[in-house]
Parts: sequence; C-alpha cells; structure tokens
Amino acid sequence: MAFGYSKTASWTDKEVLKFPAGLDAIKSVVLDATNFSALVAAADGGRVVVPAGTILKFSATNTKQYVEYNGSGTIKGILARPIDLVASVTESDSPAPMFFHGCVFSTSAIVGFTQYASALVADLGEYNRFE
Repeated sequence: MAFGYSKTASWTDKEVLKFPAGLDAIKSVVLDATNFSALVAAADGGRVVVPAGTILKFSATNTKQYVEYNGSGTIKGILARPIDLVASVTESDSPAPMFFHGCVFSTSAIVGFTQYASALVADLGEYNRFE
C-alpha cells in the first residue's frame, strides 16, 4: 500500500421506515450465506454487504433461514440494516433484524421496490404500508 494512504470498508446506512415502529415490528432472523445469491454471484469470492431494505424470503434449502427475494416464494419481511456476509459458507450465516409487521416502509429505501411492488403489497400489505 502506498505511503500515507489508507482504505477502509464503509457503506451508507439508510432508514427503511417512514415512521418509527415498535419492537413488535422487528424480528431477529438468520441470513443463509450459503444460498444468498449476491454472495454466490461474487466472482472474486469476496465479502458482500447486503443493503438495508433488501426484501427477504425463506431459503429453499435452510427453511428457517432467509435469503433475498428473487420473484419466487413468499416475501417475509425487509432487512432493517446492512449486513456484511464474508463467504458463501455455513459459518458465515449472520443474524439480522427484519421488519415484518405494523410498519410504514419508505419505498425509495426498499431494494427492488418497483420490480416487486405487487408482490410486496400482496405478501406484506395487510399489516404494513408502503409510502
């Protein structure tokens, strides 16, 4: 590394909710690093920061863990904060907070909102709002 130069990892956090929600709106879940497609697709095998606002569903292989929604399955919630996944292995499975009930989501903060808007409303719309 060049003299006097440093590099650190960082990302910008964003607020997923329009209005504060109670603690009953947050669920503690586990992200399935083995099947998280963003991590699997990383060609260099490096770490991946899953951004806050990522739409989550149950993993097909680890049915009590979560992966990002890709158009199939049922949406279970929205990732509350960014999570750093280090590798595509079981040891990298990470705990994460997920908003799922009684929330008013900021549509601009949801990753892929325009693509999955109808699925979001169908799966989460009964107990949540999107503004």
